[in-house]
Amino acid sequence: MIVVGIDPGISGAIAAVDHRGLRWVVDMPIMPRGAGGAYVKNQVAPAALSQLLQERLAEHDKNEVHVLLEAVGAMPKQGVASTFSLALTAGLIEGVLAARGYPHELVRPQEWKKAMGLSASKDQARMKAARFYPEADIHRVKDHNRAEAILIARYGYERRA
Repeated sequence: MIVVGIDPGISGAIAAVDHRGLRWVVDMPIMPRGAGGAYVKNQVAPAALSQLLQERLAEHDKNEVHVLLEAVGAMPKQGVASTFSLALTAGLIEGVLAARGYPHELVRPQEWKKAMGLSASKDQARMKAARFYPEADIHRVKDHNRAEAILIARYGYERRA
C-alpha cells in the first residue's frame, strides 16, 4: 500500500509514503492561466500532474494506491479570486485522480492536523515532517506545503495500517 498526500494549491505539493517511509515529495506542477487579465496568473497543470502520478506510481497496482486530498473551502476574509483559484485547483486535481482511476478521499485540515498533533503553524508542520523523515527536502520556510503533503500522506498511511 502506498498513500499519496496532496496539499492543493498552486503552491501545493504531493508526497507518497509506504511501509519503507517517505518515497517522494514534489511541488505541484503549475502552468500559466492564460490571457484575459485574470487576478490568478497560474493554475495546476493537469497534464503534467497526470504524467507525474503515472510515472511515480507506475510500479503500483491502482488497488495499492490511496490518495488523500486536503479538502478546501472558503475562508473568512479570503478574496473571491483566491477562493475561486483554490476551488479550481482542487477540482482539477480531483479530475486528474478520477481520470487516472486512483481511489481518493477528501480529508479536512482540522482532522489530519489534530491526528498529527499540529496547530495551524506552518513551521510546526515542517519540524514534525522533518522528525519523521529527516531526508525530506523541506529545509526552506516555503517548503511548508511539502511538509503538509508529507504529513497528510503519513496520516493516511497510519489510518490504513
